[in-house]
Amino acid sequence: MEHCIEFVMELLFGFAKETPDKMPDDITYEPNFIVKHPTKKKVATIVATLIMIIVFSLLWIFFKHDISGTGVLFAILTVLGFVLLVVLLISFSFSCVVTENSLNSSYGGLFKKKLQWGNVHCIRVVEKTDEKSVIIAIYDESGKCIIDLNTDMNNAWHVVKMAEEKNITIHNEKDLSIKQIAHL
Repeated sequence: MEHCIEFVMELLFGFAKETPDKMPDDITYEPNFIVKHPTKKKVATIVATLIMIIVFSLLWIFFKHDISGTGVLFAILTVLGFVLLVVLLISFSFSCVVTENSLNSSYGGLFKKKLQWGNVHCIRVVEKTDEKSVIIAIYDESGKCIIDLNTDMNNAWHVVKMAEEKNITIHNEKDLSIKQIAHL
């Protein structure tokens, strides 16, 4: 049974984990691009979450009148599934429009941040042990992380290439905590 679940998860998410550990050598400079999550990954994750919600909803309906509280457990799991779906939809709505002058990030058009390239102090490329994706953190002059990207997003490495072209300092680091990433 364990191998069946692993096989299904590999089918669902196997194509979504094709992310490079290092910046590709053949990456070219692009003056304008958008950094966002890949559509296939978004669809696969949302479909898997919806399937989970449907399964727990059906189990809740089936066990609703159970005295032992199993129905309550499935109701709680259904609600948690909906919360997860909302968080995923917000997270996957992230996009960052990068031009030669600025970086403009937003979540579905809300929570907008704009950072001029002239105000970028440095960029950290943070690798985590046992994780395939890399975090690219962009810092302003005060040393605060304004925008962070993952290399599992489309065009994330182009931000590092643009920073190289603009002679912005790039630090390669390993295994930093979220608190350490938040500030220089």
